[in-house]
Amino acid sequence: MTFGFKDIVNIFGICLLLCILQLSRFMLVDNTLKTSLSYNQMQQDLDSLFYEIERHSAFTSLDPSRLQKIKQKIDYLCYRYPVQIDANQFHTEMVKLLAQLDDPGLYLSPDITPTGQLPFTLRPMGDFWLALDTFDNPLALEHPFVTHIDGIPISRWLSTAKHFMPKSQQGSVRLQRQWLSQIDILRTEMGIESAETLTLSLSNGEDSKSQLELTIPLKLAPVYQELSLTSLDKTAVPIKITDLNNLATDNLMQSELKLAFENPLTLLDLREASGVSNTLLNMLINEFADPTPLNRVSQNAVNPVFTLAQYRRSIDFKSDYLRPDYFRPLDELTFFEQIQISEVKKEIERQHTDHFSQLYGRKNQALPSKHSRSNQLVLLIGPQCRQECEWVAYLARNWSRVTLVGEKTLGDIGKHYRFRLPNSKLSIELTTSLNYSNQGKLISGVGTQPDIQHTENEPLHWQTLNTLLNEQAINQNKGKLSQSYVTATKN
Repeated sequence: MTFGFKDIVNIFGICLLLCILQLSRFMLVDNTLKTSLSYNQMQQDLDSLFYEIERHSAFTSLDPSRLQKIKQKIDYLCYRYPVQIDANQFHTEMVKLLAQLDDPGLYLSPDITPTGQLPFTLRPMGDFWLALDTFDNPLALEHPFVTHIDGIPISRWLSTAKHFMPKSQQGSVRLQRQWLSQIDILRTEMGIESAETLTLSLSNGEDSKSQLELTIPLKLAPVYQELSLTSLDKTAVPIKITDLNNLATDNLMQSELKLAFENPLTLLDLREASGVSNTLLNMLINEFADPTPLNRVSQNAVNPVFTLAQYRRSIDFKSDYLRPDYFRPLDELTFFEQIQISEVKKEIERQHTDHFSQLYGRKNQALPSKHSRSNQLVLLIGPQCRQECEWVAYLARNWSRVTLVGEKTLGDIGKHYRFRLPNSKLSIELTTSLNYSNQGKLISGVGTQPDIQHTENEPLHWQTLNTLLNEQAINQNKGKLSQSYVTATKN
């Protein structure tokens, strides 16, 4: 087939027209970040937010009163800002509004504008808060405790900070410290005028008091470190993992992990780990999961289905929505597996059927039949251990050679759905599925408790922990291990 001059000109004209239309689309769609939103723009964003939450949030379907609270908050914002709203203030209001969801998987794109933050570090100590410098030393040795900021009791600042926290997370020391440091945001919330300085009232815990005037620096949200692996000594190999998806394709890192497992004690830091790859979980099962009982018969079998899940039904989700996260419809399970969970399935379906899909199950890979080594594993966990990291903590807590150290996780194990508000351009992520144990208990939003409670701002006594783990009597009882560690570090 040959093209004449007229045909070539027509084709060129069509291509030119398509380019013009594409450029026009970019010019008409406003992708710039706004410094303020008009009333109509704010209302459009709030309507879009409510639409997405109402149709996709699993946690509002679990508790419909949460949706009602969000609707009331939206009505209040429309009343409070009848003309326009500053973009930074809109972001702050979104944090408070979305806290009503009490969703552990919630994500809101951070505010890129620097805000004033406390020029010192807060650390709880009993009923008091210590004021520390960058070297973790008290700002005033004789008066280490904060009593007031700008003449307002620290308890009042804490109660205000809780406006920005989900109800189930308000007891988190990490979250309390994070929000107490946001002095500019808290001042605005309390109706106090912003200033470049603050007055800090300090006490020795009794009657003696002093005051300091400090300058408030502007800071952005911290940037977390990437995947790293560092060896301290021959008996302890601390490994920090943040991206589980990268680990799945990094053969060198996997080899380093296997080499580390040959040590008597391996320290794996998962406090900031997230991702949906199950590579790490499978590696740990092969190395540290308790062996399968030799006398395994059907009535005493270890149920390989360790969780059941269902997602919030939506026209946006296909029936294989949970399959990429290793879930399968129950009819794909074996006959005996289906029998084992039949009663649990009925109970869950009686509780939640209106808005949710059928149940799906996730199976463990085959457990090892025996282990030739007695090596130990310590997993550092915390609130930022999310998605597949949550499953690592959830399953490993029952393995005899694994000890969990750190803070409780949030229970962020569901499928996430992301959308963007049209005018403010804020990205929001929420949970669209719920997970249950193979006993039928809801585990989404519950989290996993560590064997040894340890906040990240405290020093971890590796040598003491290593000694205790090598004592077989203590190692067989994790409840005693925690108390033994606390006692040893105090002496």
